[in-house]
Amino acid sequence: MPMTKRRYPALLVLLASLSAMTGCQDTPRALQQARDTLARTLPAPYFEDLVTESVSVEGDRLVLLVRSPTGDADKTRQVPGFDALRQSEQQQMASLCALPAVQPLLGTDVVLVRRFVDRHDTLFFETELPVSECPAPPA
Repeated sequence: MPMTKRRYPALLVLLASLSAMTGCQDTPRALQQARDTLARTLPAPYFEDLVTESVSVEGDRLVLLVRSPTGDADKTRQVPGFDALRQSEQQQMASLCALPAVQPLLGTDVVLVRRFVDRHDTLFFETELPVSECPAPPA
Protein backbone atom coordinates (compact mmCIF):
# COMPACT_ATOMS: atom_id res chain seq x y z
CA MET A 1 0.00 0.00 0.00
CA PRO A 2 1.52 3.37 -0.94
CA MET A 3 2.29 5.86 1.82
CA THR A 4 -0.29 8.64 1.75
CA LYS A 5 0.39 12.14 3.00
CA ARG A 6 -2.07 11.58 5.86
CA ARG A 7 -0.35 8.40 7.11
CA TYR A 8 3.20 9.79 7.00
CA PRO A 9 2.86 12.01 10.14
CA ALA A 10 1.23 9.13 12.03
CA LEU A 11 4.17 6.89 11.13
CA LEU A 12 6.63 9.53 12.36
CA VAL A 13 4.78 9.77 15.68
CA LEU A 14 4.84 5.98 16.03
CA LEU A 15 8.57 5.78 15.28
CA ALA A 16 9.34 8.59 17.75
CA SER A 17 7.29 6.83 20.43
CA LEU A 18 9.08 3.54 19.84
CA SER A 19 12.45 5.28 20.03
CA ALA A 20 11.48 6.94 23.31
CA MET A 21 10.30 3.63 24.78
CA THR A 22 13.50 1.90 23.74
CA GLY A 23 15.52 4.58 25.57
CA CYS A 24 13.41 4.13 28.69
CA GLN A 25 13.95 0.39 28.64
CA ASP A 26 17.71 0.88 28.59
CA THR A 27 17.70 3.20 31.61
CA PRO A 28 17.32 0.44 34.24
CA ARG A 29 20.18 -1.49 32.64
CA ALA A 30 22.34 1.64 32.46
CA LEU A 31 21.56 2.35 36.12
CA GLN A 32 22.61 -1.17 37.13
CA GLN A 33 25.81 -0.89 35.10
CA ALA A 34 26.63 2.46 36.73
CA ARG A 35 25.90 0.97 40.16
CA ASP A 36 28.08 -2.07 39.47
CA THR A 37 30.96 0.06 38.18
CA LEU A 38 30.85 2.46 41.12
CA ALA A 39 30.43 -0.37 43.65
CA ARG A 40 33.76 -1.86 42.59
CA THR A 41 35.50 1.30 43.85
CA LEU A 42 33.84 1.34 47.27
CA PRO A 43 34.29 1.93 50.10
CA ALA A 44 36.28 5.05 49.32
CA PRO A 45 37.26 8.16 51.29
CA TYR A 46 34.97 11.11 50.56
CA PHE A 47 36.12 14.06 52.70
CA GLU A 48 37.89 14.20 56.05
CA ASP A 49 36.40 11.29 58.03
CA LEU A 50 33.49 10.70 55.60
CA VAL A 51 33.43 7.49 53.56
CA THR A 52 31.41 6.72 50.46
CA GLU A 53 30.32 3.32 51.62
CA SER A 54 27.92 1.95 49.00
CA VAL A 55 25.84 2.69 45.94
CA SER A 56 22.33 1.50 45.18
CA VAL A 57 19.51 1.96 42.70
CA GLU A 58 16.19 3.18 44.05
CA GLY A 59 13.76 3.50 41.16
CA ASP A 60 15.31 6.10 38.85
CA ARG A 61 17.78 7.26 41.52
CA LEU A 62 21.44 6.31 41.78
CA VAL A 63 22.15 6.68 45.51
CA LEU A 64 25.64 7.00 46.98
CA LEU A 65 25.66 6.40 50.73
CA VAL A 66 28.20 8.59 52.52
CA ARG A 67 28.80 7.69 56.16
CA SER A 68 30.31 9.63 59.01
CA PRO A 69 31.73 6.91 61.27
CA THR A 70 32.05 9.27 64.25
CA GLY A 71 29.37 11.91 63.60
CA ASP A 72 25.97 12.34 65.18
CA ALA A 73 23.30 13.58 62.76
CA ASP A 74 20.95 14.91 65.44
CA LYS A 75 23.68 17.02 67.08
CA THR A 76 25.21 18.13 63.78
CA ARG A 77 21.90 19.46 62.44
CA GLN A 78 21.82 21.86 65.43
CA VAL A 79 25.27 23.35 64.71
CA PRO A 80 25.34 26.88 63.23
CA GLY A 81 26.47 26.63 59.62
CA PHE A 82 24.75 23.31 58.97
CA ASP A 83 22.67 24.81 56.14
CA ALA A 84 25.84 26.18 54.55
CA LEU A 85 27.37 22.70 54.71
CA ARG A 86 24.32 21.21 53.01
CA GLN A 87 24.42 23.90 50.31
CA SER A 88 28.13 23.29 49.75
CA GLU A 89 27.49 19.58 49.31
CA GLN A 90 24.67 20.34 46.87
CA GLN A 91 27.10 22.34 44.75
CA GLN A 92 29.50 19.39 44.77
CA MET A 93 26.90 17.15 43.09
CA ALA A 94 27.94 18.34 39.64
CA SER A 95 31.27 16.55 40.12
CA LEU A 96 29.41 13.23 39.81
CA CYS A 97 28.45 14.12 36.24
CA ALA A 98 32.06 13.73 35.13
CA LEU A 99 32.38 10.15 36.39
CA PRO A 100 32.75 7.68 33.50
CA ALA A 101 30.15 5.41 35.13
CA VAL A 102 27.60 8.25 35.04
CA GLN A 103 28.18 9.24 31.40
CA PRO A 104 25.79 6.59 29.96
CA LEU A 105 23.03 8.02 32.17
CA LEU A 106 23.17 11.48 30.60
CA GLY A 107 20.00 12.15 28.64
CA THR A 108 17.86 10.00 30.96
CA ASP A 109 15.53 10.87 33.83
CA VAL A 110 17.98 9.49 36.40
CA VAL A 111 18.59 11.48 39.58
CA LEU A 112 21.99 11.32 41.28
CA VAL A 113 21.79 11.28 45.09
CA ARG A 114 24.29 11.52 47.90
CA ARG A 115 22.80 10.36 51.19
CA PHE A 116 24.78 11.42 54.25
CA VAL A 117 24.25 9.28 57.37
CA ASP A 118 25.88 8.88 60.74
CA ARG A 119 27.20 5.71 62.36
CA HIS A 120 23.65 4.78 63.40
CA ASP A 121 22.19 5.28 59.88
CA THR A 122 20.50 8.51 60.99
CA LEU A 123 20.17 10.89 58.07
CA PHE A 124 22.14 14.14 58.09
CA PHE A 125 20.67 15.16 54.70
CA GLU A 126 20.51 14.18 51.03
CA THR A 127 21.64 16.08 47.98
CA GLU A 128 20.16 15.44 44.54
CA LEU A 129 20.94 16.32 40.96
CA PRO A 130 18.91 15.18 37.95
CA VAL A 131 21.41 14.14 35.27
CA SER A 132 19.45 16.40 32.92
CA GLU A 133 20.97 19.28 34.89
CA CYS A 134 24.55 18.04 34.56
CA PRO A 135 26.83 20.64 33.03
CA ALA A 136 27.79 19.99 29.43
CA PRO A 137 31.18 18.28 29.12
CA PRO A 138 34.01 20.51 27.89
CA ALA A 139 34.37 20.55 24.14
